[in-house]
Amino acid sequence: MSAVVGWVLLLILTWSIPGGDIAATANDAYPVLQIVYGNLSRVFANVIALVIGGAMWLCGLASITSMGRMWWAFARDDGMPGAGLLKRVSPRHGTPAAAIVAASLLAVLMTVYAAAYAAVTSISTITLYLAYVAPIYLNWGNPRRRRGEYAEPANTPWSLGRWSAAFNVVAILWVAFIAVVFALPPNELVLWTMLGVAIGLAAYWRLSARHRFVGPLASS
Repeated sequence: MSAVVGWVLLLILTWSIPGGDIAATANDAYPVLQIVYGNLSRVFANVIALVIGGAMWLCGLASITSMGRMWWAFARDDGMPGAGLLKRVSPRHGTPAAAIVAASLLAVLMTVYAAAYAAVTSISTITLYLAYVAPIYLNWGNPRRRRGEYAEPANTPWSLGRWSAAFNVVAILWVAFIAVVFALPPNELVLWTMLGVAIGLAAYWRLSARHRFVGPLASS
């Protein structure tokens, strides 16, 4: 649904470029708003700008909610630096206030360096794909290794049957392809940053986390 509606929206925006000046629109800091203000009265254009701003605000809130929840979940299981503080839950609001504030401050600090914005955006996209493909890879590989957990037609609500392996392979190859594309020039900063983060996480796991992190704790 998002792909179809998004495609239609992009067509409309492309057809509505003021004067057909693609270069000017592409070089504008806010191309969508440039198209809107070039075709509508200022009142209606302002309304659309407010709608866009509201949508971005809600997306930001959703991201902070998700990020704070994940930080708290890892901290609860002692899988984060400073877990003792990050896993605290506000008695007044019932929310992981420390995790939310820490995650929000980190997001703000990343904007101090202008080049970091594009890098963080690309890295977030790549790592989101990697998070999606990790269980797909395990579900494809574990049956062949005959170890670990994996889904089977007998224990799942629905199954692609004999097509399952093929779809898994396509998904894995697609993520590998898109990860490379997002790190190609002029996004070299993404590649080096991801390598630095990977090395840092590996060192943190090797030297510290593996000695105390045993996985999700059972609920009492």
